Amino acid sequence: MLRRLCCLGAICLALLPLAAAAEDYCNPMTIPGQYAPIAGASDDYGIGDPFVMRFNGMYYLYASSCEERVRVFASRNLVDWSFEGWCTEGRDVYFAYAPEVMYWRGDFYMITSPGGGGHYILKSDSPLGPFRPITHNFGYQIDGAFFVEDDGRPMILFPEGNAIRECFLNERTMLPDGIKYATGATLRGWTEGPGLFRRGDWYYLTFTGNHVCSTGYQVAWASLRGAAVGAFKQQADSTLLIHSVFGDDFRGLGHSSNFIGPDLESLYTAYHSCVSLAGPARLYNLDRLLTNGGRLYTTGPTNHPMPVPAMPDVWGDADGDLNDFARTDGGYFAQAPETARFTQECCFLLEGGRAVWLAGRAAGGDATLETDGRTLALRFGEETVLAAPVPELGEPGRLHTLRVECNEDVFYAGIDGMRLIELSDPGITAGCVGAIEGDGVRYAFMACTAQALGSGDNAAVKTVPGHFSAIHALNGDALACEEAGSLSERVPLLGRADYAVRVAEDGLYRFDLTVRRADAGRAYELLVDGERAISGVVPAFGGHDEWFTFTTPAADLSAGDHTLSIAGESVGLRFVEAFAWAETEAMENDFSSKAMRGRFITLGAFSMDAQEKRLSIRPNHRGFALFGSEGNTDYELRVRFEIPQDGAGTSGVLLRATNVSSYEQQVAESWFGYGVTVTRLGFNVQKMRYASVSAADFCGVPAWKEAAEGELVLRAQGNTLSVGLPDEPPLYVLEDAEPFTHGLYGFFSTGKALTVLSCEAAPLD
Repeated sequence: MLRRLCCLGAICLALLPLAAAAEDYCNPMTIPGQYAPIAGASDDYGIGDPFVMRFNGMYYLYASSCEERVRVFASRNLVDWSFEGWCTEGRDVYFAYAPEVMYWRGDFYMITSPGGGGHYILKSDSPLGPFRPITHNFGYQIDGAFFVEDDGRPMILFPEGNAIRECFLNERTMLPDGIKYATGATLRGWTEGPGLFRRGDWYYLTFTGNHVCSTGYQVAWASLRGAAVGAFKQQADSTLLIHSVFGDDFRGLGHSSNFIGPDLESLYTAYHSCVSLAGPARLYNLDRLLTNGGRLYTTGPTNHPMPVPAMPDVWGDADGDLNDFARTDGGYFAQAPETARFTQECCFLLEGGRAVWLAGRAAGGDATLETDGRTLALRFGEETVLAAPVPELGEPGRLHTLRVECNEDVFYAGIDGMRLIELSDPGITAGCVGAIEGDGVRYAFMACTAQALGSGDNAAVKTVPGHFSAIHALNGDALACEEAGSLSERVPLLGRADYAVRVAEDGLYRFDLTVRRADAGRAYELLVDGERAISGVVPAFGGHDEWFTFTTPAADLSAGDHTLSIAGESVGLRFVEAFAWAETEAMENDFSSKAMRGRFITLGAFSMDAQEKRLSIRPNHRGFALFGSEGNTDYELRVRFEIPQDGAGTSGVLLRATNVSSYEQQVAESWFGYGVTVTRLGFNVQKMRYASVSAADFCGVPAWKEAAEGELVLRAQGNTLSVGLPDEPPLYVLEDAEPFTHGLYGFFSTGKALTVLSCEAAPLD
């Protein structure tokens, strides 16, 4: 019967849509109807802690409230939002922090922490509300997030003790069952804002922290294969979103939520940026997420135009605009691209009947999925290939979502986010797709797109500046590749890889390429729109790591969209990062001239005294003094200073520092880069990543024990960092496989006094 239906030309009248004119959006965004200023503030309270939920082909946005009720916004494309009113009542959730919503057993549940004073769960039969409380205040700090296991068990994630934990909810009371599971995810200071999602067999956990009023507020990530509960792997470079650049208003990025894009297959994250500390006032931002094995990254953060998220290849709504679908006596059908790689959704409502979705063709006939709400069955023709019980879906007459993900290796199908069927080597090809009508069933949103399980990441626009996995090339499927690392990342072996990139603005850019140590001496080149921009050979690396990162020469790039190509002689290329390069200026500063004061930045308690000829910070104070540019790469410093004696904490010299942030209530070591801590016994060298500090390598300097002053020569060149005394061989040399390749230089203190008497800088580029 189904085969006959698909052979009828009238059924598949819907053709692939014509390509729409490209549209862009730009972060941060102002949303109509966002929260107005709080008393005494001038900027809108705006959209803070944005949570986005997808249901029936639409998106619903909830954000922290500064009033008695919570507002809700709706969108089809994540960019154009409409204010839909208030979704709570009275003072039930006055000043609600971080409201989040899940759909479970036919109802919508909201978790929020009014005023940060513990959690309540509310319930509604619509994403627009009204949500009404169903629990008392059960505590668990702030920023609760939901997740539903494949067996239908709901859980919450929440911060506790500067880390993220998980706890299942009692299905009758919707209160935590009291058993807390550690994820291991932490920012080693205040940690909050968890979010958990899955692609393939990997689970990705995002979380935020530092301090909401800090320019260095950030989002980080960890991942775990095969389970939602357990010890997640958090990489050293786990930061996902951060932007703390002096003089740039795009800052304070954090508290994200993660969701499937309109095309069904892409992933996006919404997060806020801080406008002012009154409130604090914040705005909505959107960027794409990409995955490679267990690695998660983003093309952001961006604050330049980016493409509006795409719609599916075919989509329509049986309860509204059919768009690409056509209705016949047999149901609703569309002609999707004929491919073995696809993602599909069908929203259905059962009233005693069965929902049947035509996913495509298999060797045994039409590939269909059928459910009566108790069982989900995959059939090839008349043969049932797999069947699985469906966890309780709640009362009849509620809308549910059937989701299908398929590529050459695996087929997944599930309902309401619960994955119920998995089939290896499925042999299914999409083409004619659609919902089969019958008694006791109604349909709503339906769609199909010709990508699945991250395959669309290859064509996603990459950003310059920005970073991306090298396998995510336009021709990524054609590249030979191997697997690397504990996260099972796919790594291409060049060949030539082509990438769709968007350059934010005209300028000089350098590229950090992560390659195999064994590829030293092999030629490589970068081309822009087919023209050679950079060429060279992979340098030798003196360390023992299998993979290492090196920096290319600079290329002059124009703003806009380009094809970036990277070619090499069988070079294994793992990761690519582009940054705006700035040549290091030679500088001599003995701090005697007030005119020199404009050449550096102080954050916190550092101050310059031209009369005393010194740059200093008092004991038990924190701060930074920063020179140069975040785009500086190779340079030598010669620094003379008084040996620190007083105060608790550390102080010393910064090299290649980026995203420096100063705020009293955040972690003290708030920067990325190298820190050389000086004491009367010698110096320590560490890599700093916002309190994620590497083990210290100590070098003693006996002469300093009785001296009042010390002097160091520090060199950052390529993968090598060296520190030593003037006119002597270095006391310390680091060959870093994963170097900080560029950044500011200067001085820091987390409480130890420091007085700098002179600083000389010379470029080594």
